[in-house]
Amino acid sequence: MVIKNAKVFDSSTHGFVKRDVYTSNGLISSSSDDSLLIDADGRYLIPGLVDGHTHGRMGIDILKADKKQLEELSLRYLESGVTTVFPTVMTAPMEDILESIDNIKNAEIKGADFAGIHVEGPYISPKKPGCHDVSLIRKPLADEMIDVARRISPLKAKFTVAPEEADEGAIAKLSAFAHVSIGHSNASAEQAVKALEEGADSFTHTFNAMSPLTHRNPGVAAAALSSEAYAEFICDGIHVDYEVIRLAFKAKTKNKNRFVLITDSIPQAGLPNGRYSMNGIPFRLDETGAKEDNGTLVGSTLSLIQAVRNVVKYCDVPLEDAIASASTIPCEMLGLKDRGRIENGLIAHMLVINEKLEIENIIKSGKQYK
Repeated sequence: MVIKNAKVFDSSTHGFVKRDVYTSNGLISSSSDDSLLIDADGRYLIPGLVDGHTHGRMGIDILKADKKQLEELSLRYLESGVTTVFPTVMTAPMEDILESIDNIKNAEIKGADFAGIHVEGPYISPKKPGCHDVSLIRKPLADEMIDVARRISPLKAKFTVAPEEADEGAIAKLSAFAHVSIGHSNASAEQAVKALEEGADSFTHTFNAMSPLTHRNPGVAAAALSSEAYAEFICDGIHVDYEVIRLAFKAKTKNKNRFVLITDSIPQAGLPNGRYSMNGIPFRLDETGAKEDNGTLVGSTLSLIQAVRNVVKYCDVPLEDAIASASTIPCEMLGLKDRGRIENGLIAHMLVINEKLEIENIIKSGKQYK
């Protein structure tokens, strides 16, 4: 494949360069013998999007899906411009979590790559459960979490952990086997910083389900903003106000870009408004979001390309930085060195998007999907 006349995203400079891009054997290359030509006609060519936190979409629930449903789900992700996913399991009986992990590992993926698994629960705080079932929350014991990480291997593992609930040294032990993200946590800022020193490297859906930032009790949210760790954000205008996103973006890009866009999408993402249930949790989906009857948010119906549009339109985030935050930066956070940039030798996952940030072409492993 050759893609001509494109404004190509350069991850090293976070800018655009007018050049042609070639693919060969599923990788980005310096030339190609393939006759397939895509004329971008001055449109943007960007890396495929990477969602490190999602529970499903189009009616398919990752925690409950069998291998065939997961294969279908990977296509639904790809249709939305996401080429790499960390399917996310939430608090549930341990046997259900382990069965879901096995199904994800064994699914024959034809769409977006399942490059790893995010275990968002059960190792969280009962004081900050969000919509997670408090009765099923477990103490974050190092040996048990490491066993789960080994179960996930050879896929990459990411764990959301409330560090204040863990024993001394547990974060350090787990970080040798998995990426550790601080979230669903009522920790103090000091406890969060200590967890970072022990090996945690990110924050799960920053501001949501964590101790808040106040001027005398800074909480986990303050550690997320003031540290150089990666921080996830759900940018749907519901989970976090856009003015706060604007502030967070400035904080997380002051030295290095550590601002990460996620969807935290629920299985009902892409479906019409109505009443639904997720993992036994009844909720209503309408224009105000997906909420339990008591007002608790259960997740978003966001797509990642819409998150890019939102931060550009409402938060004054430059397009180049928004693209990086949905592709290059999450790859760095998740340790995916073989993708997320348009450079020779890397996997040819790319999108052609127009000036309205609408997806016109989807390229997965050097083959045109759309």
